[in-house]
Amino acid sequence: MTLSDHQVQEMVILGLVFFVSLLMALFLTPLFDRAAWRLGLTDSPGGRKSHARCVSRAGGLAMAGALFFTLTLLLKWNSQLGAYWAGAAVIISAGVADDKFRLSSRVKFAAQALAVTAFVYLGGMQLHNLGDILGFGPIEPGWAAPLLTVFAMVGVINAFNMSDGLDGLAAGLAGIACLFFIPFAYAQESWIYLLILTGLFGTLLGFLRYNVHPARLFMGDSGSMFLGFTLAAAAVVLTQGEITGVQEYEPVTALIILSLPIWDTLYVMTRRLVNGNNPFKPDRLHLHHRLMDLGISHNVTVSLVYCLMFFMGISAWLIRPWPEWVQFYSLLGFYSLFYGGLWFWERRTSAPKKTYAPRTGLQEKLQPLMIANFRQRKKIFILIWGGCALPAVMMQGSGPGLLYYVAFILLFTGFYYPWRGGSKHVPIGHGLMFFGIYSLLLVYNAGFAHSAWFEPYMWSLAGLAGLWTLLRVLDTVRLRVLVPGCFEILLLGAAVVSPVLLHYSLGIDEQIRRFLVLSFVQSIPLFLMLKAYLRRDQTPNRRFMLYLMLLFLLVGLV
Repeated sequence: MTLSDHQVQEMVILGLVFFVSLLMALFLTPLFDRAAWRLGLTDSPGGRKSHARCVSRAGGLAMAGALFFTLTLLLKWNSQLGAYWAGAAVIISAGVADDKFRLSSRVKFAAQALAVTAFVYLGGMQLHNLGDILGFGPIEPGWAAPLLTVFAMVGVINAFNMSDGLDGLAAGLAGIACLFFIPFAYAQESWIYLLILTGLFGTLLGFLRYNVHPARLFMGDSGSMFLGFTLAAAAVVLTQGEITGVQEYEPVTALIILSLPIWDTLYVMTRRLVNGNNPFKPDRLHLHHRLMDLGISHNVTVSLVYCLMFFMGISAWLIRPWPEWVQFYSLLGFYSLFYGGLWFWERRTSAPKKTYAPRTGLQEKLQPLMIANFRQRKKIFILIWGGCALPAVMMQGSGPGLLYYVAFILLFTGFYYPWRGGSKHVPIGHGLMFFGIYSLLLVYNAGFAHSAWFEPYMWSLAGLAGLWTLLRVLDTVRLRVLVPGCFEILLLGAAVVSPVLLHYSLGIDEQIRRFLVLSFVQSIPLFLMLKAYLRRDQTPNRRFMLYLMLLFLLVGLV
């Protein structure tokens, strides 16, 4: 299957919304960061906090401003959009007040309830059907539906508010949720929320440019509550609104997608009550704190939580054919086992010490090969990546869809790459390089689908890159640069789940799914070789990013 002209137009519109919101977030975030110090919107270190210096908390205002500008510029105002922004305005105002004056939990709850009430009243949306999640038939709240909607949405708002405990964590979780809700909205033909979610995803990526560890600024309560409100509103609309698309989605699907922050919040509040503490008293019972207390680093902890969020999101899509009650009880069973296993691990494990294993017999036998690999590393690197340029020169017949795709890649990488950044920004650059390699191989695999020589050729390059990387790792066991950062996990995860999401939303055929999987598998050894060779030196990383962009330019021009 190829995309129709109508679908190409839709993708162009979504790409425009994404880019406007991304660029606005990249532009507004530094401005609000500077303004935060004058407004007193700052967060001081201490207690259970993981940062060591005073940091501004104006990221939420930047995100809301970027999304508001995008939607106002590109959308016509209607009652549904008005209801969303009415509730969002109350939430953001309450969040800013909390960031400035530290509101009590009662005042925050009242403001959250007011925001949701405005959304429910003005938009006419409520949880009128929860589905057959218990196995006794559909649950229809009837007259209590508005109250249940307020309760549920306030719960999601607080779940994301409480998940904002590490650099990039809440923004990444919300971004992953957007990835799974966007095809949800597309299949439903819910255009307003499709554009809201697409704009929010672009906004989050723009914000993450400044929020990954070590964060330049935080989103604050205004940001985390705004994210929770937006995703809760999307979940209600997409599961309770009038179905105009070809597919219907049950509430349990949205619940599974958002389940990680919800379950973690319920677990933490229950533990606090059992221990006789205030359920809103801060402690270190959240999943991310418990992982760090086991000796796992900040970056790896965020990456692990991202992976779990991706797992829940893809599970929500894959188990949709199951009965709703089976999905719900499976969800409860999974989290019970997961948190039980974590509890057992905490009882049996102390913080690990960094040790490096002595050389094994295999390493000794491979020593001559590893030495040769190290000495010839530059020649091998040039050989492999020079070979990756050959298909770009041989590409033929670029249509409008390919040109739009190439333009998207060039704009995204060009604007997002930290060209003036230091070594701490290299993980962002590595994430963009993976995205570029994966996208390039996807174009190659689709363009040379009928060429018998191409697939063995690319497998040879990928295999050689994998062998080079393996020998490099065996020779230097402390290649920590190979450990993916949270931004890399975000883009890697998006590539992993794309075959499933595009299959369910666009109905792509088996051949395109094969191209997506093939491109991902081939890109991994090439990406690992790239990281092992370039390491964290910004200058060669910057040059290679320019080389990748040049290859895309060749693909578009040939």
